[in-house]
Amino acid sequence: MRRLKMACAVAAVTAATLAGCSTANGSNPLASRSTTVEYYRVFDIKTEVPAQTVARAATDGINRNVKDAVVATPPGVEATELPGHFKIADPTSAPPGEPVAKGPSCDGASWTAKATPRVRGTEDMNLVACLFPYKSGYHLDMVAVFTKPEGGIMQWPRRLGSVFLGTPEKFTESTMMDLVRAIREGTGAKVSLVEAKPDLAGTPWLEPGANAQASTATGSATAPTAAQPGSAPGAAKPSSVP
Repeated sequence: MRRLKMACAVAAVTAATLAGCSTANGSNPLASRSTTVEYYRVFDIKTEVPAQTVARAATDGINRNVKDAVVATPPGVEATELPGHFKIADPTSAPPGEPVAKGPSCDGASWTAKATPRVRGTEDMNLVACLFPYKSGYHLDMVAVFTKPEGGIMQWPRRLGSVFLGTPEKFTESTMMDLVRAIREGTGAKVSLVEAKPDLAGTPWLEPGANAQASTATGSATAPTAAQPGSAPGAAKPSSVP
């Protein structure tokens, strides 16, 4: 009987503790949930080096953090008066019975990289980078979207692990900044930030990165398709960009 009373008391205390964890609006931080996180970066890259050099530098940049990225240099891309911009897929544009394309479209880009890296803290990261040539250089558009679990009984173990192993947010920022750094270092381009979500403090792309000399242990991107002669600044003024 005494043990039964003790067990009931423990159960009551536990229930009261869980109830006490509820916030003012009634939500319980111990409840498991998922949050969608979006990162969006656009950089202006002013350079006159050949388009192939820019593509090689961009591939080196994505190699520094991402394994098995699919890299491509579409042929027949011409530099435009104003820089292009990636487009989000329209759910109504797919033919009947056809799946809607996932992620943004890089139509008009001279170099693209798409990847679904396996990152601790999330299982569904999608990363896309596009280089759009225009008369003064390029715009580099980058977007990453992922969901991260929060709350639940694993909340504190996740927080402790992130202290030593990093977070999806840190991986995303490092990957994007290393890509920009590689282009800047490989071409001598003048680089400036155009848009950022979330806000980007300072100018980290001007600072040396941890992966500046070699790809990390996560592997290298797939080699890009053969580059075509380009009309981006610095090319021999042919009709297309790699």
